[in-house]
Amino acid sequence: MEQEKQIEIRKLTIPSVLKATSYFLVIPIVLFGILAIFWSLFLTILEGPLGLIGLPLFLVGAVFYVGLYFGIMALATLIYNLFAGKFGGLVMTIRDVDTPNDSSNDENHMDDVSQA
Repeated sequence: MEQEKQIEIRKLTIPSVLKATSYFLVIPIVLFGILAIFWSLFLTILEGPLGLIGLPLFLVGAVFYVGLYFGIMALATLIYNLFAGKFGGLVMTIRDVDTPNDSSNDENHMDDVSQA
């Protein structure tokens, strides 16, 4: 039996938003790293050891990028919490879906293991 209900998100916590943000940061950081490694190799071929300067710059750029992105998301979370308290938060419609109960199968499986 499906039952729909609406919930309102009134407050977000900064750690949970930063954790979700970090999931989205993985792909750009990996792409940025691959690009930096190839660019450093390319510059090393052209310029010699001077081309290896790109690797430390990658680390500085990645730390700056993550810090800037986390700072923006923390600020956005604070602004959301401020306005959600005054004007209302996001309203989501969720549906409660019944799932088949497989607990009997789990009990039978445990009996099989204990007999072995």
